[in-house]
Amino acid sequence: MKVHIQQSKLKWHYLWRGLRFIHAKVPSLLPSVALGALLKAFSPFITIYLTARIIDELFGARSAAYLAWLAAVTVILNLIVYLLQKAMERIKDMGEFRLLYFGSFEMDQLILNTDYENVEKPDFHLKKQKIDEAANMNRRGIWQLPELISSFIANLCIVAFAVTLSIPLFLALSVHSDSFFNSPWLSLLFLALILCSSLYSVRSNARFSKWAFHKMDAMMPINRAFSFYGHLMQDHQLGKDIRIYQEQKLIKKAYDDFNRRGMVSFCFDISRRQGRFWAGSAALSALISGFVYLFVGMKALIGLISIGSVVQYVGAISQFTTGFSELITSATDIWQDLDYVELYFKFLDTPNPKYKGTLPIEKRNDNEYEIEFRNVSFKYPGSGIYALKDLSLKLKIGEHFAVVGRNGSGKTTFIKLLTRLYDPQEGKILLNGIDIQKYDYQEYLQLFSVVFQDFKLFAFSVGQNVAADVHYDKERAMECLDKAGVGDRIRKMSKDLDTPLYKIDADGVEISGGEAQKIAIARALYKDEMNQPRHLIRLPNLRSIPNSRKLPATKPRFTSRTDFLPAASVTIF
Repeated sequence: MKVHIQQSKLKWHYLWRGLRFIHAKVPSLLPSVALGALLKAFSPFITIYLTARIIDELFGARSAAYLAWLAAVTVILNLIVYLLQKAMERIKDMGEFRLLYFGSFEMDQLILNTDYENVEKPDFHLKKQKIDEAANMNRRGIWQLPELISSFIANLCIVAFAVTLSIPLFLALSVHSDSFFNSPWLSLLFLALILCSSLYSVRSNARFSKWAFHKMDAMMPINRAFSFYGHLMQDHQLGKDIRIYQEQKLIKKAYDDFNRRGMVSFCFDISRRQGRFWAGSAALSALISGFVYLFVGMKALIGLISIGSVVQYVGAISQFTTGFSELITSATDIWQDLDYVELYFKFLDTPNPKYKGTLPIEKRNDNEYEIEFRNVSFKYPGSGIYALKDLSLKLKIGEHFAVVGRNGSGKTTFIKLLTRLYDPQEGKILLNGIDIQKYDYQEYLQLFSVVFQDFKLFAFSVGQNVAADVHYDKERAMECLDKAGVGDRIRKMSKDLDTPLYKIDADGVEISGGEAQKIAIARALYKDEMNQPRHLIRLPNLRSIPNSRKLPATKPRFTSRTDFLPAASVTIF
């Protein structure tokens, strides 16, 4: 019981947090949702109520002026409500589009700024993947919340309006008639019948919604694989391997297998369940409608209500049965969707495990800087195997050092620890005798320029890739490209430094792997030269340190260069 209460409190917390988030990012969205839902609910009751009055007037005084006034009011009110509703829908659609952007942007910002070790955690990616799949398959989570809130408000208003217009029917009794249809017990019996049928419809609808919800969840792993193989067929960068090794049949078979296991089975199950659900709902609706017409018609026959009121009560009760069922369904959908809202905010709340430190980096005129690895051991999250074990070494300026080891023996891990992309679980890394975790994290990162083996360039201009900034020194950028050995190639491009890398537009160019590597080296040189004079460390293909060794090293600026070689070397200038 306590667990259930705690879960309910947690869901209410994420509901309010979700609403606050939506209002903060798109202030116009929730008001347009609420007003649009109210107008949508109110719209049918204009026609129901005023049509009843028109019919009563036709069977009564038949005043042409009054009939004209009623008709004009009906048309004008419907027009006003329709125009306002469309205006709210437009604002809502634009707001939902903006929410889609801002909701995704918040996740992207987290990924860009969170500690690197979070980015490499499998569960971090699984959370993000589940959020994306839920959003893509049915826009679940924070993105579906406005639509569900709109449905809930609209159906709540429909029920309220319907009850308001229906109450006189059950109070319409005459002291001059002893007819069975004049009995208050019949009204209570009929009311109970409507409520029971509505509850049954609610139960059926909720069961179907819950089944469809869990069915969609079960589809996610299959959809993930299905999308993966679809991506393989579309990615032009994989075309060389696919053609050389003739992998077309292999990929197509996997694609077809997941399509058959997932989409075909899913669509068949959904269609079958939907068919049964809709057939049952239609039969129940027809039965209730028959009883409504019989009950209201007999009330009118014995003179308890007017002819026009027949239209009013039949319309109102029909709206109530539909609205009440949809109200519970929308509430259930909101409750289920909150699981994905919770997942979204838990992802955004991913903590940064790294201690940022506050000490500034010491500025020394004698260039006596030393980094020491003291009994450092490290293993990646979720792994029981040490990537580095009990490593002790020192790095000093002015010496040469070579790191040699087999693939997977820890060379790249060593550089990740040196640059504080990770912190060791055991031992310490010291800069001039002080634990590097005590230094200001961002200031410490500025000491290093690293070119890893799996470096990345981006679809920006060449100059922006080199400078890693929008505004940069073009002369310095070209100088660094010349030092890296690719300056002449850049000068021959249509816009030299302003030429976009990759085919993002007509002026974009595709560069070779070797050219990309040289541009990445120029990027490291540019960062290094922004704070001249500096000492440079080049670390090609750092993959492992086979055992504990003493290292020389550097001033507080280290540039690591990675080439595709079986071993690594460090040169200190």
